[in-house]
Order: sequence, then structure tokens, then C-alpha cells
Amino acid sequence: MAMLTSLLLYLAEASFCLIIFALAYRLLLAGLTYFAWNRAYLLGALLASVVIPLVGFPGLSAWLANPAAAPAVAQLPLRLKWQLNAPLAQAVATPTPSGPDWLAMLLIGAVILYTFGALYKLVRAVRNVRTLRRLARQNPQTDLGTFAIVHLPEAGMPAFSFGRHVFLSPLHEALSPAEREQLLLHEQVHVRQRHTLDLLLVEALGVAFWFNGSVGYIGRQLKVVHEYLADAAVARTQASPAPYGELLIKLAAQQLPFALVHAFSHKQIFLRIQMLTQPTSSPMKKLRFLFIVPVFAFTWAATACVGSPAPETAAPAEALANTTAAPNAAVGRIGRISWQGNTYLTAAELNQALGLKTGDAYDSAAVARRLSFDTKGDDVTSRYMDHGYLFFSVSPKATRQSNGTTDLTFNISEGRKAQIGRVTITGNTKTSTASLLKLIPLRSGEDFSRAKLLETQRILAQHGEFDPNKVGINPAPEMRPNEPTDLVNIALVVVEKGK
Repeated sequence: MAMLTSLLLYLAEASFCLIIFALAYRLLLAGLTYFAWNRAYLLGALLASVVIPLVGFPGLSAWLANPAAAPAVAQLPLRLKWQLNAPLAQAVATPTPSGPDWLAMLLIGAVILYTFGALYKLVRAVRNVRTLRRLARQNPQTDLGTFAIVHLPEAGMPAFSFGRHVFLSPLHEALSPAEREQLLLHEQVHVRQRHTLDLLLVEALGVAFWFNGSVGYIGRQLKVVHEYLADAAVARTQASPAPYGELLIKLAAQQLPFALVHAFSHKQIFLRIQMLTQPTSSPMKKLRFLFIVPVFAFTWAATACVGSPAPETAAPAEALANTTAAPNAAVGRIGRISWQGNTYLTAAELNQALGLKTGDAYDSAAVARRLSFDTKGDDVTSRYMDHGYLFFSVSPKATRQSNGTTDLTFNISEGRKAQIGRVTITGNTKTSTASLLKLIPLRSGEDFSRAKLLETQRILAQHGEFDPNKVGINPAPEMRPNEPTDLVNIALVVVEKGK
């Protein structure tokens, strides 16, 4: 179920980004004559909308609620899962005992509907590509080096390009030499600037986001910008845009049934002619592109606030807080306690580390503290991370029973063990690195230990030559697929007093 909710929430966040970027383009940039810049913005908007929801900002929601209490974040991890808000997560995690889980059924139905829509769009896209490739393969061609002319047999087909192929019909063969040269130059711009790749990207995202009209809008605007770019290139070779405009009008009645090509003429032909004669936008209007920065920041912050993931060690506290009506409030008694996924420690050892048993008062904050945040370092997470399990995580689930008790289920992901690799120290000029390495308990080849990291930080803070508030520890894990354990290099950063 978590995978389904993650998929739907990701699609929702990416769709939100697409809508915001499309709206910004329409309001700020659509009328400008900086066509290359507009093309770059539209392509960037598509790619950014896909990537932004994946770039998490752990702790942002907590910081907005209480900036003083939120922990500092050293890096921006890749988001691979999303969390629902508290009431919805509780409903998904705890099926109702009196009937079917309607919310789960709704989520499954939404995913099924999405899958059918995506498959339908994919079939149409593949069919269009195959049709165009068949046209290029079955008709005679004239290869001109940078592009190839495909000679179509039907006179009613308009000129269009796809990839490096320019498709012409007998009607275009009958044009005057000057008009045919203009037509070929126009299509050559599409080929040289690889406009087909832009449309293929739009088509791919149209499959993934078939329900979002913003993808279609951005795709149409990209086509328009492509035409403006090609028109401008032709106009630069002419003393006057009038003959080229007359050619556009002559071919304006022809329409093409394929969505993946650049037709020489389409329904916005008069807008293209207007752009040919419109004065170039003033250089000051380029400043509008600076608005991309706040738009980008807004979409990132907005998506990061919704289901913003916390660091792995903080995940148990958030997950458990989401299963209770009021944090830190004792609600009933603890019922059954079960553990899943554990191999290093037994259930008895985990229960001992948890320090709670059936019948004790249930307090979400107390459970979270015993999982990860015990000040004495005797919590469940410390038991693992002090013995090499750097990638350990535990996800609790609290299920309220009809008798008033709360069953606790803890899903453990132990991960591979990690050993300490290289230990480096930077920032020290008065004391040699070798002497400092002798003082700290970190040794290459030993199992990773969070307790030793904390002890190292304490020793360096009390050394006397370093600022105790500026001792940094930066672990850098290295995956070793063919080895039984992974490595983690430790980079220690100190700042000498007075600097």
C-alpha cells in the first residue's frame, strides 16, 4: 500500500509543478521573441517537474512549524517514498474491523485507472512513431547529407519533418525554386536543432502524466516555438518577410494527422506571420526570465512541505506520531509487541532495548524515544548502529484494538553491515593529524559505530585548540557489491580557535 500511495503522491506533486511552470510561461514569457530562451525554459520546466518532487528537504515542515527546534540538515537526500498526512496514514495503516478497507480499494482503483490511461497513451505514441518510420522506409528518399527528403505519393499531405527526414508531397515539388528553397530551409532548421527530441520527451511525459493538461499545453507551446525558430531562420535569409509569409498562407489549408512531427503549416499560421513582422522584444524583457528562480524555489518548497521525508533515524518518531491523536499523550495500554525483519537481535533482546511490555501505558513519544532518541544511547537504533549497521531503520505501526489496547508492530530493515574505511581530519594546522588520530577511537577496518563517532566528536571538542561548536563529522558510505560489508569513510572537520 505504501508503494501505491508513494506513486500517487509523486504524480500529484509533479503535476503541481507542471501546472505552476506552465502558468508562469503563459503569464510571463509566451509573448517574447527570445525563442531559443523560451524553448530552454519549456524543456527545463518538463525536466524540473519530474525531478523536483524527488529532491527532498528533510525537516522543512518541522522548521516551518518551529525553526528553533528543528534539527539542521547536512544534505538533501533523494526521495524514494512519500508519506500521507496523519489521518490518512492512520486510515491506510489500520484497516477497519467492521468492513472492507474502502480507502485502500480507492487507492488501488486509482492506480488501475492511471495504468490503463498510461497504456492507452503509450500505444498511441508507439503507433504514431511506427507509422512515421514506415512512411520513411516505404517511400523513395533523396539523401542531402544533413537530412533526407522523403517523397510522398499523396499530393494532399503537407510538408513536415521527423528526425532527420523531411517529408514532401508532389504539391511541394511543384513550388517555384525560391519557395521550395524556403520550405527546405525551414524544415532543415527543425532537423539541425533536433526539435523531434523535444516532442519525443513531451510524448513520454504525456504517457506518464496523461491526466494533466499542462503537458499538452507545454507540448503545443514547444511546437509553436519550434516554428518561430524555423521561421526566423528563413526570414534572416530574405530581404523582406513578405514572400515567405505568402508561402505560409498558400500552404495554410493543409493539416497533418500526426502529433509527433513538425508540419510546415498549422492552425496558428497567422500568429506565425505576426511574429515574423513583430519587432524584437527589448533586452530589458529578458529580465522576466529571472522570475524562473522564485518559481523554481516555490515549487520545490511546496512539494517538500507535503510529506517531506525525515532522515532515517528520525523516521520512527514521525511514523509513530502519525498513528496517535495527540503526541506525548498516554492513550490506553500496550497490547501485543511484535518485530519483523530482525536477524541480528532476537525479539527478546529487542524488547529489552525497547524497555516496554504488554500492559504498560502507551505513549507515542516514549516509544519513539526508546527506538531512536534515548539520551543514554541504549535505544534500539543504537544497539544496531553501534555494531556496524549504519543503514539500519525501523518503522513502527500502532494499531488500536476494540478493547482499548494498542498493538505495536516494528518493521526492521537491518541493511548491510559497514566498516570504517579512511579517517581524515582537516582544519588542523597546530596539531598533526597523526597525533589526533591516536586520540580518537575510530580505526580503519573496524565495524562502524555511532557511539565511537559521538566519542570522537567529544574528544575533539574538548581538545582545547578547536572550536567545540564547529567539530564536523561527515560519513561517506561506499557500496561494495562483491564484499560482505560496505565501507564508510569518515571526514572530520575542525576549526581552530581564533579563526
